[in-house]
Amino acid sequence: MSELGHILNLEIEKIYSQRRNLAQAQAEQKRRLIIAEYPQIVELEDAVNQKGLIYLQFSLGEDEAARQQADRELGKAEQRLKEYLFERGISLNYAEPVWHCPKCQDTGLVDECYCTCYEELRQALLSQLLPSALLPEASFDQTDPGVYPEEIVKNGQKSRPRDHMKTMLDIVRTYSQHFSLLENKNLFFSGQEGSGKTWLISCIAREVMAHGYSVFVLPASVFFDLLQEWNQQKISFRPDPDRYNELQILTEALWSCDLLILDDLGSEIQKDLSYTDLLLLLDRRQQEGLHTIITSNLNAIDLQEIYDKRIASRISGNFLCYKMPEVDLRLVRSQQ
Repeated sequence: MSELGHILNLEIEKIYSQRRNLAQAQAEQKRRLIIAEYPQIVELEDAVNQKGLIYLQFSLGEDEAARQQADRELGKAEQRLKEYLFERGISLNYAEPVWHCPKCQDTGLVDECYCTCYEELRQALLSQLLPSALLPEASFDQTDPGVYPEEIVKNGQKSRPRDHMKTMLDIVRTYSQHFSLLENKNLFFSGQEGSGKTWLISCIAREVMAHGYSVFVLPASVFFDLLQEWNQQKISFRPDPDRYNELQILTEALWSCDLLILDDLGSEIQKDLSYTDLLLLLDRRQQEGLHTIITSNLNAIDLQEIYDKRIASRISGNFLCYKMPEVDLRLVRSQQ
């Protein structure tokens, strides 16, 4: 197991253990309070257990008449308990723990597969180490193409931003819902500030995470700062051990997560070797069949003026490129 996976799994299992212990303690406390007020519940439950043992004994034997009689007696005991609880407004499962995640009962597994809450925990832990570009309120259900103008005229050309955005939503919904089946795994969104790029990628991230995939969303500026610091730590004669380990974990996440989203590429202050870091990242993820999404105020060709033509070539050749509606929603809202 990788260093990243080992550390995260330990922390996640610790959280699950705390959740299970809390749920079980709360259930036991609730049971004690109810039993204190209605002590007859214990007698009725004991009767059910005794009748159940008798039924089990006869089920293993050959006396069918006795087995049927034991079954009837067990049913009567269960019915008396149900009626007693119902008359007093007590749930039949009053003593069961209330899990933080009912699907996996705070184990992280459902049918031997990771539960969706596992990836949510993983993402939350990573987010504590690195700022995320994910908009917490964004989702496909909360996305309304009606906020875009129906028609605009720009430089003498008419366009229909609302219809444009409806098409974009169809594309990214399909991408998110069929994530594992896609042949074209990489997307590039270009558009002016305020056109909705960050909202759109947040919707994608939320949907993909809901299907149990690992997703990392961060501003491009943070990516370059992270890689520059990591490069400095690696060549340092006396690196900070704690920071070195932390940076190793974070950079490993960038290289290995199922979906990496870099937001606002081209807006960062340039650093030495920044284009080399990006090139290595894109090539590695492409070779391993991992998904990558990039947004920028610039188109793929314009990016070569900031980096070099190899970056533009990778994006043009390995990414499906889409242009956002030519609208600044912040300006649109201020004029309403």
